[in-house]
Amino acid sequence: MKKMIGLDKLPALWEQLSAEGPLYLPIEERGVVCFKPWYEGAVVRLDALNGVVPPKDIFLPREETYMRYQGGSQTLEIEAVSPGPDDKATLFGVHPCDLKAVEMLDRVYIDQEPGDSLYRRRRENATVVALACSSPDPFCFCNLFEVDPADAPGADIMAYLSEQSLYLETRTEKGETMLAKAESLISDAKDEPERPREVKTTDFGLYLEGLSDNLKERFDDPAWDNLYKSCLSCGVCTYVCPTCYCFDVEDFGHEGAGERFRCWDSCMFGHFTQMAGGHNPRPDRKERVRQRFLHKLQYYPQTYGEIACVGCGRCLRSCPVNLDIVQAVKALGGEAVEQR
Repeated sequence: MKKMIGLDKLPALWEQLSAEGPLYLPIEERGVVCFKPWYEGAVVRLDALNGVVPPKDIFLPREETYMRYQGGSQTLEIEAVSPGPDDKATLFGVHPCDLKAVEMLDRVYIDQEPGDSLYRRRRENATVVALACSSPDPFCFCNLFEVDPADAPGADIMAYLSEQSLYLETRTEKGETMLAKAESLISDAKDEPERPREVKTTDFGLYLEGLSDNLKERFDDPAWDNLYKSCLSCGVCTYVCPTCYCFDVEDFGHEGAGERFRCWDSCMFGHFTQMAGGHNPRPDRKERVRQRFLHKLQYYPQTYGEIACVGCGRCLRSCPVNLDIVQAVKALGGEAVEQR
């Protein structure tokens, strides 16, 4: 089913959707675009390319309490904390690369046994409206990972932006339900949506065939001795990466009561693998940089069959010393991985 809505009617649509539950949109605040809950007067930037931070935090919050406890000298009461009954959310304007990244997180948090109940509930209750890219950012290279900037197969609704309208194509029952509730604002598309047929992203000259298998024998490769040296261990690469999913578990409390929460963590931090006895198997930047890139390029592919990167370009834009995945692949190329 293909529908369309005039751009001037979008604020009314967003107001209606927000009444059903949280509505997340690419909103600009102080010159920065990120997915945030919609509010009246928000500056929505559907024309913007990837936001600074991916929308993964909607499903995997930066921090969340999942257990509270209270007790005395001989008693202990534990209360599980979970999303409320009204946690149905809509993500509007997610680009194909970010949706593919969420699907990679699904394999970790849903497809494993046992799955993560908090993540699963948010994911299952969310309706995703994906938005096609018409002109990619110079840092984008998603074509390398077989991501079509003009299409997101896993979306509930696929949207295409034109000068006057937003075309909406339903892909799932959830998408049809959403549009049915907004029928007073939308109309049938009288012609074929003005979707970009082909969007070419930047070619950085990478050749990935056989890379994951070749890296199995390159744990002690001399390339690591130079690759890590510029790293500042700031962790920004992991926080802006849509496929990074590591977290830490902490207890916060006082005598008699407290809570347990989890929060994002980064393999770039020195204490990430610090053990209770004081030993740290990755004490230096070299070990941590190697872990990050081997996870993306070897460990995740070994388990799930594809490299844990969608070519969104955020690490290229954000790393203060230009130590990004493109540089890593090139450094690990040499004779083992043919360069174009």
